[in-house]
Amino acid sequence: MMRVQAQPPARCGFSLVEILVSIAIVAVLIGLLLPMLSHARDVSRTTLCASNLRQIGMAWQAYFHEFDQFPRHTEQPDWRYGGVMFVGVDRRAVLDLERPINRPLAEQGLGESGELAGLFRCPGDKGVFARDDGDPRGRVSVLAGKTCFGTFGTSYRANLFLLDSTRAGIDPSRRPLRLAEVHVGASDLLLTADAAWWYATRPDPDPDASLEASWHTRRDGGNMLAIDGSVRFTDFAAERQGRPRPFAIMPRP
Repeated sequence: MMRVQAQPPARCGFSLVEILVSIAIVAVLIGLLLPMLSHARDVSRTTLCASNLRQIGMAWQAYFHEFDQFPRHTEQPDWRYGGVMFVGVDRRAVLDLERPINRPLAEQGLGESGELAGLFRCPGDKGVFARDDGDPRGRVSVLAGKTCFGTFGTSYRANLFLLDSTRAGIDPSRRPLRLAEVHVGASDLLLTADAAWWYATRPDPDPDASLEASWHTRRDGGNMLAIDGSVRFTDFAAERQGRPRPFAIMPRP
């Protein structure tokens, strides 16, 4: 009688070496993909920020058309030109119609007050920090951990030199400037921008020069709205780095 030798069962599963190789390949792929995803997220935030400023620019233009000057506001005019107030125990953000450019914004019919409030929040807003050349993750917040939006009602800081004649060196009356007093190219003059612009352009020994509000991919960089309504990403610290500043903040050359 012929004896049939039993075949060994087929091997199932993976060996330890195969598992380790697979894990190593996945780790390498994750290492390659994470920076790309992070960059894509930053680009998305910067794009949405620019879109916010374009719509805010429409409100500025409506205000100029009606009054032919910059808005008057006695308390923090560079923060309170427009923005939100927080109501209720949940601090819901709604458009503050007491701020000068908000009423033209609401009258454009772009949405409800709560929806319009979102225009003043940069999605990258992290607040203001002590300037530190070390690890950015260890930065010290000077707003008790709050964002600019949560503190001032807006992420975007207006050009104080246009809102206060004493800052512009025109006269001591502390009034807003008229459009006719501005003699800088409309596409170059900063009107409103990510808060980074203020801290990046402060000269020493101004205490604000020791602060920063870098929210996007480039330190001291951000979106700016020019007085003609155009928006572009700008290196606000170019002058500190020995390069010509790519924008103007003073109303006169």
